[in-house]
Amino acid sequence: MTPTRVLSLALLLAAPVAAQTSELSRGGGAIPGSATWSVAGDPGQIYAIVVALDETPTEILPGVSFAISDALLDLTFTLPGFIGLLDGSGNATASVPMVDPGLAGLVISAQAVTGPTFGSPSNLVRTTPAVSGTFAATVEAPALPILGGAISQLPNGDLLLAGGSGPAAQRYTDELERFELDGLTFGVGLLSQATALADGRVLFSGGLGLDGQPTDACAVFDPTTGDTTELTMGSPRAGHQATLLSDGRVFLTGGFGDVSIDFTAILTDPLSALSVFNGLLASTEFFDPASLTFAGGPNMLEPRALHTATALNNGSILVAGGMTLIPILNIPTVSATAYTYSTLLGVFGLPIFFDGPRLAHSAIKMADGSVILVGGITLDLEALITSGGDLTQIAIGARDDVVRYTSGLFSGGFSTVGTLSEPRALSGLALLPDGRALIAGGFRATLSSSAIDLGAASSADLYQVGSGVSVTGSMAGARTQPLLANLADGTVLVVGGGPSDAEIYQP
Repeated sequence: MTPTRVLSLALLLAAPVAAQTSELSRGGGAIPGSATWSVAGDPGQIYAIVVALDETPTEILPGVSFAISDALLDLTFTLPGFIGLLDGSGNATASVPMVDPGLAGLVISAQAVTGPTFGSPSNLVRTTPAVSGTFAATVEAPALPILGGAISQLPNGDLLLAGGSGPAAQRYTDELERFELDGLTFGVGLLSQATALADGRVLFSGGLGLDGQPTDACAVFDPTTGDTTELTMGSPRAGHQATLLSDGRVFLTGGFGDVSIDFTAILTDPLSALSVFNGLLASTEFFDPASLTFAGGPNMLEPRALHTATALNNGSILVAGGMTLIPILNIPTVSATAYTYSTLLGVFGLPIFFDGPRLAHSAIKMADGSVILVGGITLDLEALITSGGDLTQIAIGARDDVVRYTSGLFSGGFSTVGTLSEPRALSGLALLPDGRALIAGGFRATLSSSAIDLGAASSADLYQVGSGVSVTGSMAGARTQPLLANLADGTVLVVGGGPSDAEIYQP
């Protein structure tokens, strides 16, 4: 008797009750490791999980159409746990070892049915096995290219990607590795910020407007309703930071308030180009998502842009690096200082110094509450100034070091904790379930009178507290400032930054 007839016989012997719809989820897929499928339905129901390597719609049971083929139906009856009874909570899980590296690159599609009627198959899920420490392309690519923006988790677990594809939002469904367009949002410019709010909405703030100048325009997008509410900040900002606080507000810091350049004056006085840095802001402001209002905050001790601002476990914010001005002299320089802002006291602390000034670096809070600053750009203007404006004397470079901030009794301090596999700025960061940090992509930047090297990076590193930096697998495409998002099964989605496709990192 064929497996189909066995399943049909179970249907005929079952008591006639109303059809029940089951839910199927999947996890794992690491090689070596295992892939799992979990069925949810009514307690005591018969269940069966069907897997396939192609999605050809098939009537596996009389009158019951699946989105997949029945070519591997025999596995339902031979693999442990793929057929049975749901437990007292209405759940069952089946697991298959993933040992053979040859499984990498396959797309395993699956659906489930539950009895006794077997009237309607579950949702479709897809599993893409991958060797640990490697990146693999998602089954489907984004509908539009993505550059920057923010990722917010929706109530059903899907991810909303907004701000990186002009005014278009995209939705990512992890169970299917599928991207779909999901309405229109707020069109943002270069050097803007997109911040995922605690309730799933997204705040877009500042950036360069159509006139090339920083704008005070901002908006809040609600993905559940599709509504966009346009607002106005207290000050125009571009190249600022917008950090979510523990109380749900957003703290906006620094940026450029003006980037006007007199190109005629530069022809006779190249040093006048440095006046663009006079537009650096020391001001801050708070956004309250409940009232949709902005309120002014305290000034930073130094103006800065292209910095990082990271929320700490104690509710404070660590503001680090960026482009700044030397106090009193007002000479532009890259910052090697950080400050903590106390949300309790409403003040910035004393400066904290770290090795290696940097801007356009990346930062992430580790599982132990410490913060790492990764790579970044150095900009040496000393030779330009001392030469009287010889533009060939500007020296730009990317950093290859990682510094770590740990809090202390007063303000804490920094230490150098590792060297990257290559210099990189604007890399993407994500915290893995085991506490390591994934460092992916970015760009190299070497520009001097003797060397030029500008290019995006496809390489990736891992940082672990106490162990430093190690190399992991490379992405298929080079990406600058990619978006990284943690997925439910412990993998990481990597999207944007140049290539039109997306990849998943398997730890």
